[in-house]
Amino acid sequence: MKRAIPVLSTEQAATLLQGAWGRSQDRDRQMLTFILHTGLKINEFVKLNIGDVYSGTRVRKTLIVPGARGLRRVPLDRPAREAIAVMLDFTRGLGMPISLEAPLVASRQRNKKDNSYRITARQVQRIVKTLREDAALQFKTTPQTLRHTYAHDLLEHGADLRTLQKRLGHRSLKTTRDLYGAPLSA
Repeated sequence: MKRAIPVLSTEQAATLLQGAWGRSQDRDRQMLTFILHTGLKINEFVKLNIGDVYSGTRVRKTLIVPGARGLRRVPLDRPAREAIAVMLDFTRGLGMPISLEAPLVASRQRNKKDNSYRITARQVQRIVKTLREDAALQFKTTPQTLRHTYAHDLLEHGADLRTLQKRLGHRSLKTTRDLYGAPLSA
């Protein structure tokens, strides 16, 4: 029997995003909002540069993500674009320049691996865990849970499996069908 994939309800997602207060926590909530509205894998998210989402004058409406199947287009809806604006403001507040080659999400501490201020996947995992604990959610919530929630919401709003496959960057339509249980109609 196939194990149920954990997804957040609308209420749980709202509770998670309202978990903590303060300037860095606001940036953290916006990171989770961005992931919830784009369905990016955690490693795709931490590799984003400012130039991937910001032209230098305004936030882009589409994100191009490199993946195993080549490039994929991920639309950036209003909440995702607003989250980008908050993350950029946080970076400015740290006194870091807003250059197109700089990481989208800056860490307050230098990354020991590459000597940059790019946030790491492990830091994002810790942030999700902290906000989950603050929100008192009773089941394990990870960045992958946010990705599954994005996929579930797309299906709930009428997206077909082929669209979902392209948005998530799955190589095979069978993978998408097996994960999300929708019938294969393509």
